[in-house]
Formats: sequence, structure tokens, C-alpha cells
Amino acid sequence: MAKLDFLQYKLYEIELGLKERDEAVKEKLTKLEDSIDGIQWEIHRHDRDAGHNLTVLKAHSQQILAQQTACASHEQMRKEIAQLSANTTQFKQSPLWYVQKSSSISRTTGPFKSCKEAPANVSGVYLIQLSDNESPFDAFCEQNSFGGGWLVIQYRYDGSLDFYRNWTEYQKGFGSVDREHWLGLERLHQVTSRQQHELLIELKDFNGTCKFARYTNFTVGTECEQYVLHNLGTYTGTAGDSLSYHSGMKFSTFDRDNDASSDNCANKNTGAWWFNACDYSNLNGLYLNEVESKTMYWYYFKSGSHALAYSKMMIREV
Repeated sequence: MAKLDFLQYKLYEIELGLKERDEAVKEKLTKLEDSIDGIQWEIHRHDRDAGHNLTVLKAHSQQILAQQTACASHEQMRKEIAQLSANTTQFKQSPLWYVQKSSSISRTTGPFKSCKEAPANVSGVYLIQLSDNESPFDAFCEQNSFGGGWLVIQYRYDGSLDFYRNWTEYQKGFGSVDREHWLGLERLHQVTSRQQHELLIELKDFNGTCKFARYTNFTVGTECEQYVLHNLGTYTGTAGDSLSYHSGMKFSTFDRDNDASSDNCANKNTGAWWFNACDYSNLNGLYLNEVESKTMYWYYFKSGSHALAYSKMMIREV
């Protein structure tokens, strides 16, 4: 009997030992599972973070690529700025520097019916004659940017020319076509009313950032229509669409208020433009390095009224 009790006691000890071992094993398995879950979560988090970082990297790379593409197309523009700035320093020593420069325009051959007919890859002043029955006029043809064939209708790069002018001056045009200038509203109507033209605007801020805006259909109305901006078509580019807001608007100057605002936008913002109520762009505003709607600015360039250092508006027949 005693022997049986002893055996039963030993059996109990064995069972108890096995139970404790099983519980220890279960505890270790639980910890192992928790560790595995932790490792899996870390792997998941790593993959998630890696994916996020890859997405950010791709977006950043695309942004850099877009910027490089925009600035690459403006390489000629940057060279022009440097050269023209040097010329400006030279001529500003004389109070008649602007007259002297204007009187010495170096015109190439012509006349041509458009800048598309002018020699390829040779930017400069050309004589343009729209038809045999019309008088020719001087125009600067940009032949190096975006495939060439562009007629420059507005050009600003150093603030040497006052753009706060009256209706008659904007109608006829002012400045010298080989320097800062405005071609003229009547000329814009004559050119764009004959066939469809696209519009290209090259911009640069005071930090050296280059961007552009392009529209597929640019048409300016008659004098009786107050040179209304009839069409713009479709926008593409890197500068953002800051002009469609002005589509359908008549041109305004400080002495000819045609905008949709109770204010005189041209007077209020010290410019002349196809003002609405009032503007998302004011490329004929003051040449000042300030954050101000009175300056030459393009709202979506930096989402605000950040002044620009360079503006070139060009049209080309489609």
C-alpha cells in the first residue's frame, strides 16, 4: 500500500512538472508570438515608411525635373538678362541713354508675314508686314525658346521703362522692341484676328526661379470692343493659370476704366491689364521687389502677389 502511495505521489510530481513545463512553454510561445508580431509590425512600419519616403522622393524628383525643364528652356532668357543688364549700366550714364539705344536698332532682313518666316535660331528685330496692303512694323522675334517663331508683345527685365501709361499709349505701343516695350493693343488685334495664335509667357522672380504659362488661343478684340480678351484656350505650364480669370474682360488703363470692380483697378494696382475685379495677374504693374498687387506679379507663381523680375509675353500663329 505504501509503495502504491509512493508511486501515485511520484506520478503526481511528474504531472505537476509536466504542467509547469507546459505553462512555461506556453508562456515562451506567447512571448515569441508577441515578438514575431512586433517584428512583423516593425517590418510593416518600415515598408510603410519606405513607401512614403519613396513617394516623397518621387514627388520631389518630379518637382526638380519640372523645374529643371522650365529653367532649361529659359537658358537663353537668362543670358539675355545678363547682357541687357550690362547694356543698361552702360547707357544709364547718360540722361539720353534710352533715346540713344532706341535710335540704333539693328534690324535684320525682311519684311516677313510673321516671325515663323524669320530665320530659324536667330532672335532679333525683324520687319513684319501682315499683308501687301498694310504698313510694315518692327517686332522682336524670339527664335530660340519653345521652337521659335514667337512675336514678342511685351518685354520687361530691369524696370527702365515706365509702364504706368494712358490708354492711347497702350493702344499704339511704347518702348523699343529690342528692349523693354509694349507692342500695342491695336497691333495685337490686327495680328490675332487673322488666324489663331497661341500665347507664351516667360516669367522669372527675383530669386532666379523661371516658370512659364502657355495658352492655345489668344485673341484680342477691336478698339470698339475696348480690346477685349476674347479667348485664351487651354492652359499648360509651370507658372499656374493666372490669366483665365481675366478672359472676356476689356482692357483697362488708369484713364479708361473697363473692369468689373467698383474700383478703378488700373489706378488702384498701378498698371494696365484686362482687369476683372481686380486681378490674378498684373504684368504691366510697377517694377518693384515687393509682395504687393501693384507690382508686376503672377498670383500662382508663388500663390501671392510676389513681384517678378522678368516678363516676356509672346504670340505665335497656330
